[in-house]
Amino acid sequence: MKKPDTSIIDQPWPESELESVDNCPYCGSNERTLAYKDVQDWSFYCAQGKWVYWDCNKCETLYLSPRPIEASIGKAYASYYTHNSNSESLIRLVKTRLRNECFSHWLTTNVTPRLNLPKALDFLLHPFKRFIKIPFELAALAGLPKGKLLDVGCGSGNKLLLARQLGWNVTGLEIDPNAVIAARNQQLNVIEGSYRYLENFVNEFDCIICSHVLEHVYNPIEMLNLLNQSLKPGGTLFLSLPNSKSWVREIFGANWRGIEAPRHIAIPSHDFLIKKVLPEAFIVSCAKTSGFETVAESRKIQKRLLKLNYLDFRWVHSISKNQIIDVSKSDFISLVCVKK
Repeated sequence: MKKPDTSIIDQPWPESELESVDNCPYCGSNERTLAYKDVQDWSFYCAQGKWVYWDCNKCETLYLSPRPIEASIGKAYASYYTHNSNSESLIRLVKTRLRNECFSHWLTTNVTPRLNLPKALDFLLHPFKRFIKIPFELAALAGLPKGKLLDVGCGSGNKLLLARQLGWNVTGLEIDPNAVIAARNQQLNVIEGSYRYLENFVNEFDCIICSHVLEHVYNPIEMLNLLNQSLKPGGTLFLSLPNSKSWVREIFGANWRGIEAPRHIAIPSHDFLIKKVLPEAFIVSCAKTSGFETVAESRKIQKRLLKLNYLDFRWVHSISKNQIIDVSKSDFISLVCVKK
């Protein structure tokens, strides 16, 4: 099997563009234990450097120190999945139509472009439930009263497109200029800026999606406060991110896909987030998640491969299929937070 090109990640990150972090970004404690050292960008092979992660002894957050200064972190996103649109290839177009067909049948709505399979033949889609998962946010959005929706860190806009088709008035917020271009190419209303742009919104949105963004920011508590400010009373925040206490991390350690050095700055634990951070502002409920995708990605990282072979996929299925995971150990934290 072909090995990835490590010529970029083997280069050091400039010392002048690093800062040490002495206190946990979530709880402020300086008590910590070394978790991993010499971690590299084994997810995308586009960010140089070897990185050190620490476990907070107080709240169990996994965080990066030293880390790139904010002015330099953009270099770690030079080649990233959020830059892509859905119009790249015939294979991608077919996959999009198949996914939308499944969403249309399973959510009893009309998500286009699709294959337009008659309802009587929807049994043909049942085998795809193993591979095509409805994002928990979209499943909930289909049943909520429609209004104004903001996707913070919307990337190239895939969830915005689907939310718009479900009847929502959608806006995106994205810091990565390349991702903004990809989203706007899909005729989406996207603001270019960091999460701090949320300061401009007060009680503005009926719903906010914040999907796998919180782990990328330098001050996550500030971001959560701004998300709360931007929601209308009774509005819903859909929040998802990796879980520092993930069962997949327990298996793979430094090769866990959830680390994604150095883009993931701080990863909290499920229990700390829902018991200590969010309850003052939100009524919180948890959504179930599957770890299959990240088991496969972690296996690929572990073996330093671009693709897995058949035997690897058999191994991934055997590890994943019978897992009965306590929600506190889920691979992703997936929360529905209703503003009080």
